[in-house]
Amino acid sequence: MLKFDENVYMENARLTYETRGEIEKIADEITMDGYSNIFFISVGGSISLMWPIQEMLKQMSDIPVFAEQAGEIILTGHRQLTKDSIVVMASKSGDTKETVAAAEWCKDQGIRVVSLVGTPNTPLEKSSTWVIPNLAKNGVEFEYMQLFMLVFKLVNNAGQFESYRRFADQIEKLPASLLNAKKKFEPIADEIAKQYYKEPYNIWVGGGEMWGEVYLFSMCILEEMQWVRTKAVSSSEFFHGTLELIEEDVPVFLVKGEGTRRAIDDRVEAFCKKYTKKLVVIDTKDYELAGIDDEFRWILAPAISSTLLVDRLARHYEKYTGHDLDMRRYYRQFEY
Repeated sequence: MLKFDENVYMENARLTYETRGEIEKIADEITMDGYSNIFFISVGGSISLMWPIQEMLKQMSDIPVFAEQAGEIILTGHRQLTKDSIVVMASKSGDTKETVAAAEWCKDQGIRVVSLVGTPNTPLEKSSTWVIPNLAKNGVEFEYMQLFMLVFKLVNNAGQFESYRRFADQIEKLPASLLNAKKKFEPIADEIAKQYYKEPYNIWVGGGEMWGEVYLFSMCILEEMQWVRTKAVSSSEFFHGTLELIEEDVPVFLVKGEGTRRAIDDRVEAFCKKYTKKLVVIDTKDYELAGIDDEFRWILAPAISSTLLVDRLARHYEKYTGHDLDMRRYYRQFEY
């Protein structure tokens, strides 16, 4: 596979799953301390990982859950965010400006923060009550795994996800299945990138648990890393504006999940098949999760999507555009 090392990937998987005991210990401590609600607070790609989990919790639990932009929360506050709250943050670098400022703001108010941090001894680590080390060198799916173990252990402790132990045991097998998914998708990714990398405009659609994935790939990868112009819209909002932009030569990329809102994705797909010749459907159901019960697939679907898009498709766009994924004009290049 293009710019991919299987041995490194599986080592990242091992390092990630080995944090399970540490993560569950943190969840138990939070449960013992007590909390009134959960806030996901981050920015960019990190908050996009938390949106799917927020959507899942709305369906699985009566624990109040909120997701807020780090740069906004310190300006507006939130009446539900108190010392009784638990805040979940994430930053691979550990020094994301807005996230660090929000963590310090929470700390000053005595609000407890648990953070996934990819770089030790960084400002976010120092401002957090609990820290989960994100030791994987790459792979958004590994961040998902850690967030799943943290949040669903909290839900389990609340008596609202009795299958947690079986779920957590089985996700140890997830990376091996995702590796096979990458291999299956590799030629598809190459064909998509080759066909569409020069398009002046793209529309990306997904809903529910997959919205964060659509947001992440369209903004953080195509816009930030490839300077490709995109429009991201949720499946439910597609029919309230964006549908008027569909023409036979307008590319539409539909990312389908496996939860109950898949019915809305089906509606988008049926419409686009009639009105554009450039519809690309990326369906997580096409990829096997060996050794994992079907009841968990809708939860893991964002991780499947991420392993295909953020890892494989991004690399093939890079190949055809000739634009290095690490090249930026503005982001972190100077103060702004």
